[in-house]
Amino acid sequence: MVLMIVDGWNPLGRRRPGDDDQVFELLTAAVFQARFRPDIVKAHWPGIRRGFADFDLAVVAAWPGDKWTDLLSVEGMIRNPKKIRATLRNARELKHRSSQPGGALAYLRSFSDDEALVQDIDTWAHYIGAPSIRWFVQALRGRACGSE
Repeated sequence: MVLMIVDGWNPLGRRRPGDDDQVFELLTAAVFQARFRPDIVKAHWPGIRRGFADFDLAVVAAWPGDKWTDLLSVEGMIRNPKKIRATLRNARELKHRSSQPGGALAYLRSFSDDEALVQDIDTWAHYIGAPSIRWFVQALRGRACGSE
């Protein structure tokens, strides 16, 4: 069986994330790259990063659900309401998982089987399908996963 995985640009390069903020950044990259070319997302990344408070998970997870309307006007932001709202919801989901010992990163690394992790993420992550989740898992594991 061949598993679908999207091509993507990894904002961390080939580094594994070292904390929950970097996990949030990778997940956001996966959401924004779903059905978008990686080079477009890469070009907009400074605006996306600025809009989402440099991917400070605690800060973004505390924002109200209607914050997405403000984010539409951030210079350089990809103005896709579904992706922006999903990123806000994903921040809250990751923050919930970060309350466990070792944070969200430890939780995600506790899965030894990639497909089990993909299936788990698919139950709580928003506006992202299995091929993009597989890209995220590859990036999480520090494996080559597309263009740099």
